[in-house]
Amino acid sequence: MDLAAALRSRLFWTGSASFVLIGAAVALYGPALPAFARQNGIGLAEAGLIVSAHNLGGLAGLAVSVLFGIASARLALSLLAAGAGLIALGAGWPVTLAGAAVLGAGYAMVTAVFNRRFLLETGPRGPAMVGLLNAIFGFGAIGAPLMFVALGSAPGLAFGIVAAAMAALVPLATPGPAGTPVQNLAAAPALRRPGVLLLGAAAVGLETALIGLGPAALVARGLDETRAAEMASAFFACFLGARVALFWLAGRFAPLVLLAAGFGLAGGLAGLASLLPPAAFYAAIGAATGLLFPSYFVAATGHLGTGPRASALIVAAANIGAILLPAVAAGAIGLAGSAAAVLPFAAALGLAGGLATLAFAHRA
Repeated sequence: MDLAAALRSRLFWTGSASFVLIGAAVALYGPALPAFARQNGIGLAEAGLIVSAHNLGGLAGLAVSVLFGIASARLALSLLAAGAGLIALGAGWPVTLAGAAVLGAGYAMVTAVFNRRFLLETGPRGPAMVGLLNAIFGFGAIGAPLMFVALGSAPGLAFGIVAAAMAALVPLATPGPAGTPVQNLAAAPALRRPGVLLLGAAAVGLETALIGLGPAALVARGLDETRAAEMASAFFACFLGARVALFWLAGRFAPLVLLAAGFGLAGGLAGLASLLPPAAFYAAIGAATGLLFPSYFVAATGHLGTGPRASALIVAAANIGAILLPAVAAGAIGLAGSAAAVLPFAAALGLAGGLATLAFAHRA
């Protein structure tokens, strides 16, 4: 498929719409937390469990996909619609948490299914199209908080709109190719020597820690909360710019080279942010982290195979990193007594990840 045909295809438009919607869904959690707390008579800390439920649901969905190979675009979108619909009902906190878990399972499956299909079905520009798809995610993430405010900060209405849009996409989704899975997934080289999966866990864990805890580190380094929020927006603008740039970079550099560059730049910039005035450096880290997941996904697919179970495993490793490494970073904050510890933690992880990626590429 040439580029023009890829951009006109149902796959491109369905996948793009799906990624806008999953970006919107996850971006709604943060602004909706105070409303969830008020509606259910709980504290903000307990309301924050909705993010944990989402991530655990994603990991469970990917585990089922790895074991049984059942992930498909229609199933993933159906789970997304059902999960968002349960949240929209406002039928009590247990139902809301269940909805977040179901939505998380659909989110993770959509990530595995469409990244795989864009890589396989769009021809030689497959790696570039993976970068473009993940850039499109950012438009939903940027727009959803604005939509939430425009709707009067009503989570039921916001998640209801997302659920309806996801349900409308289900009949438009088409089956994907079988791919070229290994005969025995347990015997795959990437499982006997799982370095690429560990790199993915580190990459996405680094990205998640910097997104979730980075603004608090800026405040600890002396920025006021308004300025820190502005720098968070600048971080996402740079992040989106890097994902768009992958459309050109992916055809010129090997995925492991791009992964090493993302790690190294993120680590170096985080180190500078921990020593010098941090604002501009933190914003620039967004560009470095924007390189990480798409490059990892393409590299891991080359080592593990293109079957649906392999793609689910690749995303599952990233999901585990997204759950564990922010917790480790939070532990570093506790030991240091300051959120500023996130920056040297990210610097060490980024530089170590860059070196590990180069070593893996040398042995591969």
